[in-house]
Amino acid sequence: MDSEALVKLGLSGDPGSGEIRKAYLARTTQPRFQDVIVQDLSLSQEFSRLHEAYITLMRELAQTGVEVSAPSSTSDTVQLLYNQGVYAMIHQNFLRAGEKFQEADRIQPRNPLVLLHLGILLLKRHSFYAAEKYLRDAAELLPDNHAPWLYLAETYEQAGKPGAAQAALRRALALNPSLSGIAARIKTLDKKGKSGKDSNDRRLSLLERLLGRRR
Repeated sequence: MDSEALVKLGLSGDPGSGEIRKAYLARTTQPRFQDVIVQDLSLSQEFSRLHEAYITLMRELAQTGVEVSAPSSTSDTVQLLYNQGVYAMIHQNFLRAGEKFQEADRIQPRNPLVLLHLGILLLKRHSFYAAEKYLRDAAELLPDNHAPWLYLAETYEQAGKPGAAQAALRRALALNPSLSGIAARIKTLDKKGKSGKDSNDRRLSLLERLLGRRR
């Protein structure tokens, strides 16, 4: 089997499909991946390497005629679909990402990370009403996570609701006081709300201005 792929998943020898899947899921469900990682170049690359190692090994098994077992539980099935969606999103295949997240949502409704990513995809499509619904559900299910509130702020700003965007940013800041640039954005949105004018600068989204893309 591909020795490099085995090493990436901490495996050796000739593992079966169940062992490969278990190692892959153990690594991709680590806490650092349980968030929106598409804004983080380092985490995105690490996740992609793990996913590609898994695909390589499972494909090798299939090509040799070895029976590939089905996931052992519903939670494993949902996590595999979620991972496929995240991988597609990292590589900007948003159509495939949406399909995988929706399939995961059908199997296990109200999975918070699935809802969060569906909200982000709807935001990218400028479906602001639907995005708000998914993101608010994610915020309810992830009460200690600031990410849904940051994406809600982006949703509200793009929908022309600077007051709601400010409120969402304040919620994000309360959950994570270390976030940089939030206070400045709140002031900018306050001025926008008072003037009644929307910004003409669409080169960078709110999240890109706040967080950038870590390198």
